[in-house]
Amino acid sequence: MGSKMDNNWCFVKVNPDSKAKIDKSDLARVSKHTWRVLTKDSGRKKVVTNIIDKQGRNRQISLGQFLMKPPKGKMVYPRRFMEGFDYRKENLVVCTMQERQRILPPSRRFGSSKFKGVSYINSRRRWRAAIKHKGKSVSLGLFKSEEQAAAAYNHAALQYFGKDAYQNQVKVSFVRRVVDTRKKK
Repeated sequence: MGSKMDNNWCFVKVNPDSKAKIDKSDLARVSKHTWRVLTKDSGRKKVVTNIIDKQGRNRQISLGQFLMKPPKGKMVYPRRFMEGFDYRKENLVVCTMQERQRILPPSRRFGSSKFKGVSYINSRRRWRAAIKHKGKSVSLGLFKSEEQAAAAYNHAALQYFGKDAYQNQVKVSFVRRVVDTRKKK
């Protein structure tokens, strides 16, 4: 299988006309299989192959699962969602489905905003930012611009979920609003 190497990673061929970035240390093991692109119902694509499991059954496995060997109940997901296939171990995270929700980008199908955690409130003519934490929705406030609301979501996501939290790609930074509640004389 052809590959292009650079420092600690290389490309491996994926049928029909793609390639996946992997760690150089995984090349020999990965090259023993034929990999292909599978397009899921959501439109997202992943790299898969078929293997024979310990019980002798033929089963499909993703390149991430193959590389990371997650324990039962956990899956492998990319940290960054970009075009192309980046299966370097530094870009993969092993987590449960619930933990995964923290790192997912916004749904491509629904919503009034292109940003995760942001929606437009017509009656208020403002953008609302909110985040789900421990099964509850936490309101982060109303904002004049979609980008300000997205920045507020980013700030909260880092506080609640840490460095692995999904971050909206905005140029605006979060500015904490301070309201003066003192009575004016």
